[in-house]
Formats: sequence, C-alpha cells, structure tokens
Amino acid sequence: MKNILTQLKQRQVFKVATIYAVAAWPLIQIADLAVPALGLPDSVMTLLLKIFIIGFPISLIFAWLFNFTAHGIVRADDQDDAEQGNAKKVNILTTFSVAGALVLAVLVTLASQLMFDNQVTDNESAASPATIPQPPSDNKSLSNNTRTSIAILPFVPFSSDPEDEYFADGMVEELLNLLAKIPDLQVAARTSSFTYKGVTSKSIVEIGKELSVDTILEGSIRKNDTSNKIRVTAQLIKVSTGEHLWSETYDREYRDIFQIQDDIARAVVDKMKITLLGDTATSHFVVGTENVDAMVEYGKGQKELSHRTVPAIKKALTHFRQAITEDPNYARAYVGIADANVLLALYGSMPELQARTAAQAAVNKALSLNEHLGEAYASQGLLLTASDNEKAEQAFKRAIELNPSYAMAYMWYGTLRRDQGEIASAHQLFEQAFELDPKSPVAAYNVAWCYYQAGSESKAMDLFSQIIGNDPYYPGAYNLVGDILRNRGRLDESIAMYQRALKVDPINKSAVQGLLLANMDINSIEATEFWFTYVEQNPSLLSDSETVLMRARFYAAQGALEQAITYLEQVKSTDGHQGMNLYIQGELAFYQQNYSAAVSAFETLKNAQMRNKNSFYHLADGQAALHLAFAYKQLQQPEKMTALLTEFTLFLQQSVNKMAKNPAYYYNMAAIKALQNEEAEMFSFLQGAIDAGWVQVWNAKIEPIYKQLSDKAQFEQMVAEVDAELAQMRVKLKNKR
Repeated sequence: MKNILTQLKQRQVFKVATIYAVAAWPLIQIADLAVPALGLPDSVMTLLLKIFIIGFPISLIFAWLFNFTAHGIVRADDQDDAEQGNAKKVNILTTFSVAGALVLAVLVTLASQLMFDNQVTDNESAASPATIPQPPSDNKSLSNNTRTSIAILPFVPFSSDPEDEYFADGMVEELLNLLAKIPDLQVAARTSSFTYKGVTSKSIVEIGKELSVDTILEGSIRKNDTSNKIRVTAQLIKVSTGEHLWSETYDREYRDIFQIQDDIARAVVDKMKITLLGDTATSHFVVGTENVDAMVEYGKGQKELSHRTVPAIKKALTHFRQAITEDPNYARAYVGIADANVLLALYGSMPELQARTAAQAAVNKALSLNEHLGEAYASQGLLLTASDNEKAEQAFKRAIELNPSYAMAYMWYGTLRRDQGEIASAHQLFEQAFELDPKSPVAAYNVAWCYYQAGSESKAMDLFSQIIGNDPYYPGAYNLVGDILRNRGRLDESIAMYQRALKVDPINKSAVQGLLLANMDINSIEATEFWFTYVEQNPSLLSDSETVLMRARFYAAQGALEQAITYLEQVKSTDGHQGMNLYIQGELAFYQQNYSAAVSAFETLKNAQMRNKNSFYHLADGQAALHLAFAYKQLQQPEKMTALLTEFTLFLQQSVNKMAKNPAYYYNMAAIKALQNEEAEMFSFLQGAIDAGWVQVWNAKIEPIYKQLSDKAQFEQMVAEVDAELAQMRVKLKNKR
C-alpha cells in the first residue's frame, strides 16, 4: 500500500485528480445556468454530467501512464529512468494493481450509468401508456391500421389573383371530404396537408413519409377568365417509390368544377384498388356544395379554426356564416358554425349557454340537410359531452363510422374518455387523431398532455417543439409548457411561457389563469394585481365566480384568511356546477372551523354521482379529501378519518403522480402522515415534495393540518429554503423587466 501511494504521488495522479475536480465543478455550475437560459433541453445537462463522471477515472489512468514535464508529455516510466538513472523499474505488480483499479472504476462508472439509464427508461415506460387498451366499442372502424392512406396537397393555382388561390384550396377541401367518406381509405386531414402549401424544398416522397401516408395526390389549376375555361391537372404518386400511379388533365367549363372533383375522386379510388361499399363505386359522390363562393368561404373558415385563438375563431365564424349566405343548404358550413360557437365558449369568449344554443341549432340544421354527415355527429358528441356521456359516445361512434378519417371525432371522443378518468383510452384516441392530422397543433397538444399526465415530461416537451414548428401562433403549446414548469416550481420560466401565449392570443383564459397562479405562488403582489386589472379590462376572460375565487386564493397566499373567506362567500356558481358549489361550501365551513358543516358538504360531494369515480380525490389536487379527513379528526371520528385516508392513500399510490414523482403526490402523502401523527415520515414526504418542485409554502403556512408542526425547527428550515428560492426567482423576473 505504501508503494502504491508513493507511485500515485510520483506519477501526479493526486495532482490531476485535484485539478480535474477544481476545473469541472465551475464548468458544471456554468452549464447549470446556461442550459435553461439558452432554452436547451435537460438532456444536455445530463450528457455533460455523464462526460464529467466518466472522464474522471479516465483522466487518472492517463495521469498514471503519462506525466507533464518541461520536455512535454512523457511516459511515466521514461521519466523515472531519466531522473533516477539506472533506478529500479516500477514494480510491475504495483502498476497492474493501480491500473486495474482505475480500469475497474471506469467499468463500474459506465455500468452504473447504464443501469441508471435503464432504470429511468423503465420508469418512463411504466409512467407512459406504452400499451394502451382499445376503447370499448363495437365499431370496427375505430381501428384504422390496415387502411390505405392518402394525402391531398393543395393544388397550385397558375394565377396572380388571390381569389384563384382560395378557389383551388376550396376545391381540394371538397375533394378531401369526398375521399374521407370511404371506409377503406385513410385521408390525412386538411390541417396537415395544407402545411405544405408553397413548400418547394421537399420532395413528394419526403412529404409522404412525414405525413405517414402511402400515396399523395397533387395537382394544379389554371383558370382562363376570358374564355371561362378551367384546366385541372392531377396526379397520384406512390410514396415508397415515387412512382406515378395515375395522371390526368381536365379541360372543362368553369361551372363544371364539381364534376371534375367527382372524376378525380373516382379515378383515385380506382387506381388505389379499394373495394368500395354499397353503390359508391357506381354512383356520384355527394358534394358539400355546388357554389364556388360558399366553398371558398368554408375553406377560409377551416384555416382560421385550426389556430384555436379567439380572434381566429371569430374570423372562422364569419366565413362560415358567409358560406351559408352563399349556399343556405351547405350542411358542412353549419357544422363549422357549431364548432366555432363551442370553441368560443371553451376559450373563454362567449357565455356557455349562448354558445350551446347556437351550436345545437346549427347541428340540427346540418343533420336535417344531410343525415349522413359524420362531422355533424362529432359536433353533436362534443355538445353532449358535458351532459350525457352515453349519447355523446354514440354520436362519436356514428361520426367515425360515417367519416373514419375525421380527426376531430377521435380527438373529441378522447376528451370524453379523459373526463371520465379513462386516460389510457383517451391517449389512444388522441394518438389516432394525431395520426390522421400530424400537423394539427391541437391534436399534437392532446397527445403531449397525455404524456405530461403520465409523467413523460420529456416526451411532452419534444411534442411542444414540434407544435411550435408547425404553428408558432398556437397558444396551447405555450400554456402546456407553462403548466409543466409551474408544477415543477420553475415559476419564473412558466411566467415567460404564459406571457408568450398571451402575446399570441390576448384573450387567452388559460394563460391569464397561469399568470395569476404563478405570480401568487412566487409572492409577487404587484404583478398579481396587474393581471387582475387585465382581467377587469377583458371581462370575457374569466367569469365573475372565477375572478372571485382567484381573489380568495390571492388573499390566502398572503396569509389574510379573513379576506379570503369574505371572497369565498361571494362565489355564486352557475347552474349545472353543483359540485363546485359544494366544494366552496365545504372550504368555507372548514376555514370557519364549522367542521360539522364541512363534513356535510364534503360527504355530499364525495357521494355525488360523478363521471370519474375518483373525482373527489382530484379536487384541488386532493385538498378536499385532506380537509374532510381533518374535519373527521376534529369531530372525534377516527374510524371515518382512517377509512378515508386509507382510500386516499391507495388512490395516490396507484396514480400516475407517484410514477411521475409529481410534487402533488409527495405533498398529499406528507399531509396524510401529519394527520396520522407520523412526524418522521411527514418530513420525509415533504422533502420529497420540495425536491420535486413544490413551492406553495403559503399553503403550508395556513394549512391547519401543519399547525402543530409550524414551530418545529425542521419545518421552519424547509419552508425557509423554499422562500429563498422564490426570492431568487423574483429577482430574476425583476431584472428581465
């Protein structure tokens, strides 16, 4: 051992180890600050750490074999001989012992890293719904894996007149709708295919692979205003080989444009050798309209609707109404009116009752004009989602049966499943919508949301980049990342994301809610008041009840419970939201220490027939369940408290929040342990919450569950550490202004 230590000193191994550690540490610190500032993914930091860890034993091996001298880098044995003349060579056993130990260190480091990576991969696989069960259905058309697929690219207009471009787009829109009705043909959605409009840098084969389709239909339109003639050229291309399967040119009168659509659709079906159902093979396809102006207006409306911003949806509604003016019997335009009204309510710009009334009237009109219109049934399902799950599901299945390529039917069906707590089933439906419309920002958003809920935040962030690449003006993507960052306690970064969403869409409810919540949690009173003023200036953003609830939370975050209670007493939820009314009643009674009334409200809420059997445990991230348990404890009902906490613990243990190491899981478990007087475990879980990104210390300070622990030194220290982090974030935000 003495000989080994002597050799280590002589060969500068200790010196190299010291230099490596001293140099690596500041580099890691710099990288920790630079990576998020540059917007780089967390994987970059992970890669750097791997390099530093693996490089350490390698540098020691290098130091053992070579020395730095005035004559340059020389082998250590050579230096020994030069300095000591004919001194005895280095002991071979010592050399092998040290070198072997260092090599073993490298192997152990690599093996440990590999095991860690595998564990992370396994955990993420467990958290992600990799194998997602099929949604229960007797409709075989829900599965489209065996269907032949096609994308129809925007036809190129050979004219400088902008109206001709809209005309070409409208014709392709109608052609797309004709082919989408064929059960054996999967048609890429308009949103996706039209992203390649004007793109010349990619080949047809490349575009086909990006859209995951077997064939692509492309073409051009040339209109002669003098002779009122039109020439349409179309060609069908096989993506795998680039082979032209079919090509045709049509010279017709301008009024015959709809006959051209029919001819092209029939030729595509024939060349793709699809067996059609019923009389479709021998009869004409049913077109949506034979009015060119109505067709053009409808296309403009669909383009605006895809952005999912309030200004864009309002423009879409105007275009759909104009389409109806041009053709009062245009059923698909009525569906557009219905969808625009519902989306305006969802995005916080129209009263719900007004939106639903207008939307239902439009759906009824569409179905009276065309009882086989799949899009109308999808809209009907969306309308029924909030009131009748069974009928909503029937409507979605009928929509998919009539139009198996309509992405929104799958997406809205997935929303129904999600609201029922069937996350795996919802994920599969969202994936089907995304497959049909891979360039749609809202379809990608829903898949990203599922990844986020399952704990695969890295996958959600990857999809965020894809969404922004396809549509940088889609606010939902920024809101999603803002939610992820806020949940992980990175409040300053989340605020930046919400502000980007609001810049894209100034009337964005989710962004304003995120800004209010993040600034409350970071304890920025001035900024919070600024956003309350913004809400006052834009009253359509939040309802009166939502604003009052936000005010109550704001005062609670300041520790002003009396003012918070005063605001809670002002909450008047609308009809149909009895669950929210009961929750508010329970919270009011709880903080007023009227525990009997609190138990009555919470028990009624827990026993209510909800679409999701675990809805009670989801309320306010579990706070309703915790407060009911505390009320039982104050009323000397330990059996009820124990039973409730056992059930709540089981729910938490089985939830994705545990797999995702979500702060809410640890915080709830800490509160449960506090109620059970298990102090050591409570502190352990609370530290886990802090490590996962929990920063709502204001909640812990006013929470009666923690009152008996508030004077504990360990509790005060933990809270103080989070307060210090929040102070640093406030400084960062102030410096950016």
